Amino acid sequence: MSKIKYAFIIVLSLFIAACQSTKSQNSTSVEQQWQAHQQNLQQINAFQVNGSIAYMSNKSRNYGRFLITQQSTDNYEVKLTTPVGTNILSLKAEPNYAQLIDKNGESYQDVNVENLMKKISNVNIPLNSLHNWLKGFSDNNNADKLDNSGRLISTVFMQGNNKWALKISSYTNYTYKNKEIYLPTIIELTHDDVVVRLKISNWVLR
Repeated sequence: MSKIKYAFIIVLSLFIAACQSTKSQNSTSVEQQWQAHQQNLQQINAFQVNGSIAYMSNKSRNYGRFLITQQSTDNYEVKLTTPVGTNILSLKAEPNYAQLIDKNGESYQDVNVENLMKKISNVNIPLNSLHNWLKGFSDNNNADKLDNSGRLISTVFMQGNNKWALKISSYTNYTYKNKEIYLPTIIELTHDDVVVRLKISNWVLR
């Protein structure tokens, strides 16, 4: 083997090793950013968020606006209106109790908020894990996919007997407890023929 070929092989080997090392360092950095982001998200348990929602299935397509006020992980209220502001329903959830008031002022109760929502409005949404997917939080290492800044872009999770796929295509940064934190602005949930899309206009962190 000539000296030139030998030198070329050595240089090429060093280059490949350097690329692999850089890739490993970048991967570690993304994972570290994700862990720090997860910790920040776990501290956010009270907030108000509003925006638009589209609910689509083989049977129907519905569009409206939403306002979610969360006092704690399992204590929150959801208000849905038409795009022009006409009331559709109000939903209040507490541990082992849920109340739904429809557009006619009729009140309904159940111990399970998802069952109540589906029974009265025929809408299937994973409300029991609202406090996680709405913020872009997950701890499913086998399914979580991250962007280069260590933020969740997609995952899957089980809610009851339903398997949901979550995609987050856009984030906006906010300040929370003197820290910069990124929260979703466009969310898509899918299960079988159901697609739920949320476009968030604003977050108010408490």
